[in-house]
Amino acid sequence: MTTEEFPYSLTLWRDGPAGHLQLDYDGDSAHIEIPYRYPGSEALPITAEAYRLGRMVEEECGLEGYDYEVEQPVRTGDIDVAAARLGGIARWAQETLT
Repeated sequence: MTTEEFPYSLTLWRDGPAGHLQLDYDGDSAHIEIPYRYPGSEALPITAEAYRLGRMVEEECGLEGYDYEVEQPVRTGDIDVAAARLGGIARWAQETLT
């Protein structure tokens, strides 16, 4: 895990067994990005980690997380639905753009 502080924000890069994600936090909001390199079921571990991290940010910062890709709250959202969406987009990108 690598973190970098900027004058107005904090960025955390997580590169672990589940995959890579980036969390950006500026005090008023936060967002998590996952690259489209996890096709199909390979998306489940990194999605689960992103949701776990999102829930921690909610608890620590008092923010409410929302996954706009699948239109569901992070706290009660279905990780399988989110992973299926990420895995589908990643599969399409790999098949179409490479």
